[in-house]
Amino acid sequence: MDKIPDIRPGDLVKVYTKIIEGDKERLAPFQGVVIKVKGSDIAKTFTVRKVSAGIGIERIFPIHSPMIARIEIKKKGRVRRAKLTYLRQRKGRRMKIREAGFTAAATQEEPGEAVPPASDAEEKTGEGTPGSETVEKV
Repeated sequence: MDKIPDIRPGDLVKVYTKIIEGDKERLAPFQGVVIKVKGSDIAKTFTVRKVSAGIGIERIFPIHSPMIARIEIKKKGRVRRAKLTYLRQRKGRRMKIREAGFTAAATQEEPGEAVPPASDAEEKTGEGTPGSETVEKV
């Protein structure tokens, strides 16, 4: 592996490992969430967790192993812990991790942007766009 990517806890990664069967060699992908990074320099390892058929599987990969062909980072996660071992007790949507590039301020309107005014026809008739009716309980 030429360049080692910056792997952090919370990232969704796909690790391709070399498997040698007899005289044949193939790549086996293992995709999951990085739950911890341990060690430094040559002894650095990272643990990847995935859930397959309802069973959690964790694998520890030495980052400088010659058996790792390549590592792809699918998503960068934004977490507030260095070790995400609490994910072992979570299932389904509760295992979800926020994506890194998202900021709450980006979803709000900026002060310079204005909402386009409603057309005169809508104001006179009191009708909006189709499907925008309001239902009142009497």
